[in-house]
This record gives sequence, structure tokens and C-alpha cells, in this order.
Amino acid sequence: MVRKPGLVSETTRKSPRTFIRNIEQETKKLTHHGWMDSGRQSPTKMASGFSVPPEDSSLTERVRSKLHDHRGLLATFIGALCFATEGILVKLLKGDIPVIQLVCLRFFLTGIFSFLFGMYTSMEFRIQSKREAILLVTRTLPSTIGIALFFYSMFNMSVGLATSIVYGSPVFLGIFAWIFIREPFQCRDIVLVIINLAGIVLIAQPPFLFTSEDMDSTKKTELKAIAAAVSAMLLTAMGQLSARLLGLINCSASKMVFYYSMGATVVLAIVGLTMKAWIIPPCGTPRYYIVMVGFVGFIANVLFAYGFTSTKKAYFVSLVNSSEVPVTIVLEIFILEVIPNWISVLGACLVVASALGVVFREGTLLMRQNDKENDNDVVKEEIDGSYESIPLSERNE
Repeated sequence: MVRKPGLVSETTRKSPRTFIRNIEQETKKLTHHGWMDSGRQSPTKMASGFSVPPEDSSLTERVRSKLHDHRGLLATFIGALCFATEGILVKLLKGDIPVIQLVCLRFFLTGIFSFLFGMYTSMEFRIQSKREAILLVTRTLPSTIGIALFFYSMFNMSVGLATSIVYGSPVFLGIFAWIFIREPFQCRDIVLVIINLAGIVLIAQPPFLFTSEDMDSTKKTELKAIAAAVSAMLLTAMGQLSARLLGLINCSASKMVFYYSMGATVVLAIVGLTMKAWIIPPCGTPRYYIVMVGFVGFIANVLFAYGFTSTKKAYFVSLVNSSEVPVTIVLEIFILEVIPNWISVLGACLVVASALGVVFREGTLLMRQNDKENDNDVVKEEIDGSYESIPLSERNE
């Protein structure tokens, strides 16, 4: 008896990965032509039994559908804009309020907004375990010091360059993950660290390497600010490691933001009282700026949490997050009229490139893992199908 030709050839049967990719390509083609679209009305049936594509929807509906499909990335981009705006507001408050008091008020307002948001969403505020409490503390302390140093660096150097330095924290997150939780650290990670450090050197432009730079009081202040930004990057990486471990025990992002903000408020209030760095903020515009710093910081954290939870591939969110650096530089040029030199911009590009290298590495590993899981599922289905095709009388033989 001649075997009827099936939908799957023998070569495709031997290569499950090729089989899956062919199905995905055919599905994309059908979706592109309107034959398969879950967001539209189901296709009508002709008398012959063949499906016909629905009528083309309006431009507004198509734009709305695209925005809904990529809502997580859009939220991340708006969050990056909020963080860039926060940096400009911090720079505008220089000379009006001490940095410790500004950071404390920022965390206090963020904590208040987080509490109201948690009450609205019926968030569980109670700490579930001792391990969660320890991780919340280890998340709060380094990140609080890191944010304080980051605000100090923005007070005394370019906001865009300080942001680009701190943005390189994912590179050193790999080092801390290798030290504390034994994640693999490969040669390409070492290359990314070297690229990151080279970018920081180009941003700093120390006089012993760049003879055109003079070691005056302004340069000394700028070098101190760069050292603060580098320290903030390392402390941020440690805080991100604790946040990753909190995510593994199903601690919600809103809960992390609330305890992080309240803990930072207490720590900075004690430090500010000890250093006697408290003043009454000036009336008028500075007070509005302070409130905006807290509100914008809260909105940015919520949008980032929403972006990571509503997007299946988290490395896409990290890619969109990289837009914070160029947006900050552009806002600084137009609002503060500060134009960095080309060497500093090149250094900022190297730092961002090293962070994006980490993102691409994670994305590649995730894609390989998904392909391997798909291959195993297809092979398992073929084995189960072959077993089902065997007569019952022959299965036990």
C-alpha cells in the first residue's frame, strides 16, 4: 500500500527545530495576510468551505492593536523618560537643598505613593519569611547608599555622563552573581568589564592620562563625582542581585519598592540628623521640584515593574531601558545647556555598549534554552505518538 504524503516530511521529522521554525514562519505569513488574527473577528466561511480574510481594519484600530501588543516596552520607554526627567530635576535643585535631604525626601514620597498604590491593589505588606526580610535589608542598604552617591555625582558633573556610568551596573552584577550565587562567569564577561572600565576612563579623563586636562578645583570636584558614580554603580549591582533573589521567592515588585523606600527614608533621616544636613526647602519652585522628583521616581519604578511582568522576553525591556542615557543627554543639552565633549560621549557609548552586551548575552542564552526545550517537547510527542500507534497486543512484548 502506498503511503499518503503527510504534512511532515522525513527530513523535518528528523529535525524538530526546523519543523517548529517552519510552523512559526507559516503562522506569521497567515497572520500578515489576515487569515489568522486573534485580535480580529474570526474569518467567515464561504460556501466552498474555504476561509476568507476579514476586511481591513482602520488605521486607528491597527495602531491601538500594536500598542496593546507592545504595551510592556512602551511602559518601559516612558519609565526611562521619567528617570531622565528625574535626573534633570535633581540637577536643577543643586544649591537649594543638601543631597542627603533631597534623597531622603525622594524616598519618603516614593514610599507614600507606593503605600497608596499597594492599598489600591490590595497588596500583601506582611513579610512572609525570615529569608525575605534579610533580602529586603540587603536590597535596601547598598541601594540607598548607591542612590545617595548617584545624586551627589549628578550635583557635581554632567547628568548624562553620571547616568551612563551607573547604567553599567549589569556588567558588575555578573561578577557579584559569580561570587555569591556561583553563576558562570566567562571570558566574554571579562571583555565586557574591560570595555566598561575603558568607557569610565574616557569619561573621567584623568590628567595623568590626558595631558590637556588641568588638575584645578573644578576637575577635582568632577573626579570625586565620577568616583561617587562608580561606587553607585557597584552598590546598585549588589542591590540588583538582592532584587533578583527576591524575585525567585515571588516577592512582588511593589512590595520591594515600598520596603526599599521606607527603609531608605529611615537610614537617610538618621544620617541627615547626624550630619546636621537638614534645612527648610525654599518656597516656590524648589518645593514643586522635590515633589516631582518623588512622584516621577515612583511612576518610573511602577512602569519598569509593569514592563518586566507584561513582556515575555525581559532582555527587550533592558534594551528599551538603554534609551535613558541618550534621552538624559538630550534633555541636558536643551534644558541645562551643557554639552559634553566627544571623548566623554565616546566613553558613555562604551559603558552603554558593555551593558547591552550583557543584555544580548542573556537573550542568546534564553533563546538557546527555549530551543532546547522545544526540541525535547517535539521528540517526546513523536515518541508518544509512535507508542500509541503500536497495537495493545504488542506493547508488552
